[in-house]
Amino acid sequence: MKDCIFCKIIKGEIPCHKIYEDEFTLAFLDISNDASGHTLVIPKKHCKNVIDSDEKTLSRVMNTVKKVSAHYVDDCGFDGIDILNANGESAEQTVFHLHFHIVPRKKDDGIDVFPELPKNKESLEEICEKLKLEEKVEEAFAGEKNVKDIVLYTDGACSGNPGIGGWGCVLIHNGKMKELAGGDEMTTNNKMELMAVIKGLEAIKEPCNVDVYSDSAYVVNAFLQNWIGSWLKTNWKGGTVANIDLWKRLLVQTSRHNVTWHKVKGHADNQLNNRCDEIARGEIEKIKK
Repeated sequence: MKDCIFCKIIKGEIPCHKIYEDEFTLAFLDISNDASGHTLVIPKKHCKNVIDSDEKTLSRVMNTVKKVSAHYVDDCGFDGIDILNANGESAEQTVFHLHFHIVPRKKDDGIDVFPELPKNKESLEEICEKLKLEEKVEEAFAGEKNVKDIVLYTDGACSGNPGIGGWGCVLIHNGKMKELAGGDEMTTNNKMELMAVIKGLEAIKEPCNVDVYSDSAYVVNAFLQNWIGSWLKTNWKGGTVANIDLWKRLLVQTSRHNVTWHKVKGHADNQLNNRCDEIARGEIEKIKK
């Protein structure tokens, strides 16, 4: 999200004191520095709060909350942890990007996290009758299919544009990585960026949840800014649409998988993006020989 301060931190536009990071989440020290180790845990996928988040994103965030909290207690000398979360303006949420506060605690540290609430006049029975949730049987089992979660990093490169090109991608599932590569004697950089994503998705043999990471605005913004929707509405005639054959091939794959798109900064400190760049450039060198 363009104006979200946490999204800017994720993109590296705003610095932070990073405690932990993986493909899906980031944990960093709260800038308030009000309690030693006060940490924020956020998803890299933007969603407003717990209510707005999907189960996969929330699960990943909570796994990171657990991992960081255990580290603080097991390795950093703290005795316990407070985990805080606000949802909605009336609940005093100020940044509308899902986040959990981890406040490490020590015995007799003098921190008063929980306020003293006024006594409620309604009985527990009255409140329960108004608020209880009766889940329908069919809803209880919704989304329980064993769909795999895949991470796909991609990159394309070209020596001359047009010129000799290469593409590379890295697939990650359950901690295991697989690298794919290819190239062409006469192509363009945009074609190689598209081919990297296409080949990566085609290599996944069953429908999956796929998080695609690319430094190509050309590829990612086609979906995040819905250029694709405009092209389809005009039957690919809206303006000059290049590489229609590849876009159609990519759409076949996005219809098979549940794809979430992520734009990363190219040639920066993202190791997997840099690895894809190495693979793509390696393919160029192979063709030159």
